[in-house]
Amino acid sequence: MSTTVNTHVDGEDFAGTIGNTREESSPSWPVPPAPPADSPNVVFIVLDDVGYAQLGCYGGLADRIRTPHLDALAAGGLRYRNFHTTALCGPTRAALLTGMNHHSVGMGTIASRATGFPGYHARIPRESAMVPRVLGDAGYATYCVGKWHLTPDEHHGPTGPFDRWPIGQGFDRFYGFLTGKTDQWAPELWEDNHRVDPPGNDDYHLTSDLADKAITWLDEHRAVDPHRPFMLHFATGAAHSPHHAPKEYIDRCAGRFDDGWDVIRNETFAHQLELGVVPDGTTLPPRNRGVRAWDSLSETERRVYCRQMEVYAAFVEHTDDQVGRLIEQLRSNGAFDNTLVFVLSDNGASAEGGAHGMSSDIRYMSGQRETVEEMVDKLDEWGGPTTQPHYAAGWASAGSTPQKWYKSFVHEGGTRDPLIVSWPARIAETGGIRDQFHHVVDIAATIFDLTGIERPAQVDGVEQRPLEGTSFAYSFEQPDEPTHKRRQYFEMFAHRAIWSDGWKAVTMHPAPGAAIRIGDPELETRLGGFDEDVWELYHLAEDFSEAHDLAGSHPEKLAELQALWWEDAHRFNVLPLDDRLFERSQEPKPHVVRTRDVYRFTSPIRLVRPVSPSVIDRDHHIRATIVVPDHGCEGVIISNGGRQGGYTLCVVDGCLTYASNYLGHEHTVVAAPDPLPTGRVEIAMEWSRTSAFAGDVALFVSGRQVADGHVPETNPVIYAVTQGLEVGSDAGTPVWPAYESPFRFTGGLVEVVLSTEGSVHVDAEAEDRIARFVQ
Repeated sequence: MSTTVNTHVDGEDFAGTIGNTREESSPSWPVPPAPPADSPNVVFIVLDDVGYAQLGCYGGLADRIRTPHLDALAAGGLRYRNFHTTALCGPTRAALLTGMNHHSVGMGTIASRATGFPGYHARIPRESAMVPRVLGDAGYATYCVGKWHLTPDEHHGPTGPFDRWPIGQGFDRFYGFLTGKTDQWAPELWEDNHRVDPPGNDDYHLTSDLADKAITWLDEHRAVDPHRPFMLHFATGAAHSPHHAPKEYIDRCAGRFDDGWDVIRNETFAHQLELGVVPDGTTLPPRNRGVRAWDSLSETERRVYCRQMEVYAAFVEHTDDQVGRLIEQLRSNGAFDNTLVFVLSDNGASAEGGAHGMSSDIRYMSGQRETVEEMVDKLDEWGGPTTQPHYAAGWASAGSTPQKWYKSFVHEGGTRDPLIVSWPARIAETGGIRDQFHHVVDIAATIFDLTGIERPAQVDGVEQRPLEGTSFAYSFEQPDEPTHKRRQYFEMFAHRAIWSDGWKAVTMHPAPGAAIRIGDPELETRLGGFDEDVWELYHLAEDFSEAHDLAGSHPEKLAELQALWWEDAHRFNVLPLDDRLFERSQEPKPHVVRTRDVYRFTSPIRLVRPVSPSVIDRDHHIRATIVVPDHGCEGVIISNGGRQGGYTLCVVDGCLTYASNYLGHEHTVVAAPDPLPTGRVEIAMEWSRTSAFAGDVALFVSGRQVADGHVPETNPVIYAVTQGLEVGSDAGTPVWPAYESPFRFTGGLVEVVLSTEGSVHVDAEAEDRIARFVQ
């Protein structure tokens, strides 16, 4: 006798029968999910801080930046000239991966400035499952390589929680970095949910490494499961600062930008008109306020600024070659024709380098703006491992041609970005240009439309919110079809805009951070409340570059759009308006224990900056119990920071040594005269503050003072943008150039205890400067 039972496997009832013996029973296997037949692979290629005019197929600064591989994708597919983003990286990535407006998923700004309001808590809700989760549940393999920047800062440590890391959001595999930026030569890398060191190659560069990993995973995928479609999210750190590129790429860009940003901007505009990525009849606005005329610059200034742009161009061109390798891999394994590729940038060109650019972002954050004369001495190193460079705002203005303003502003220079779509199996037209207005929030809806995958009503029992984007799949085959999108709001740092049926209302809110960001003295004079903001009105359907403000002649249209903006602000969690920069990053979070007085470590560990204890301008001491082998030992016991600043307590030539690094150019060393004894040894370092950012250091071995010294200056804000505290090593870039990273400790670590006294030092003005570089 046999019996049918209701045994659940993966939510399915067992459909077979179970008798007393196998002969009396019939098996039934759970059916794995399978997407519709011939579902395409999906690839996102997300560039960082690349402006509208900085890819070859969008003008390439009049063919001075050459991107043949991306251009080839465009030549075989489509370019969109009315595609928009949120104007900032983390919010754009949230909208891309969820299909929801950035405030709707708590990403109204970057995670480090989260506040306790629904639009800004930096916790993407489970009611908005990401595209990889939906595709994965439908049978796709999902891979994430590169920049993430969607995890709350306090979750960046080795204990997580990991639910808002890439794997927790639906990706099967992750290799990349969690923060907004990283050193391209010595990145902070994670694989899946654990920390890894970059390969130790002499010619290492992060973008090449990311391409290697993506190619490896796709090769493995083809070898094991070739009929299963995949999603790849390939997000480079390029071309966000620091602008790092191999020397051979920099050398081949030499001399290309000697004509200066004014001439190049005009030539780029003419080239864009020829290419069709700018419509006929467009007016080129005057250069942005705060950007000096090239003819007014000194020869030294021109030399420095040209080198800055050569390095940026090299960075983009190197990235293009890595994308080319990835695309060639898809071609070689036969996957390319049925792969839906989206290439986009997360926001417009970045003016965060200010009027002059910089070789060291840490120096800028510390209130020490470099002079052009100081930069001249570093030009041979520019773009290499000893620099953290960014170009001058004049190049961002040219890179946004023909638009006004930059990244983080909601004028077109911040929000209109390149979008290339390639899908040879479906897009018959090659080299087409599309004019429909669309936004990054629309890509998820487009993917579900094209794959035929229905977004579920529930995920893990959580009711899903409706998508907020509009599919633009129709535009593939209907180039002249009017846009299906009716309106789109924008908000970033209280800059506000709304587009509706071809019209756009926009205001730049003159908060202190905005004025600093673009170096605009006029904006400084207009500081005031939100009610004092000056709104502009553009008929964007006829005025591509926002050159003709119609607010005075069409007040009724402006009022209509302003009312729509407020309606969407209430609907999508935009409120309350908040123009703060530093204060947001210091917003109290009751659920987060920000500091404690004692940190105890019993094994090697590496932390990123957001979760590392700060000892800046505070009394502190380190006590450690180590084991010194009979043959001696060397290496770092504890460190914090990197090449641009920090401290290290280490053993060098057998002797206990403390080294302090001030902004990468001054090092103070306190060292014991005699080697450590063998066996179990108690060591200590005591720091006593003597004046602002200065202190006395004393070293102890087995309770006896063995050395002392004075450190006259330390970094006043942070040691490094991403590198944090480490026990047992100094990976990434070295705090002290006398050793090479990671300089792991070769003795035994029993315990390391860091104790601090006094409150954490906070510098509001400096934190404002930091905020510019971590997004």
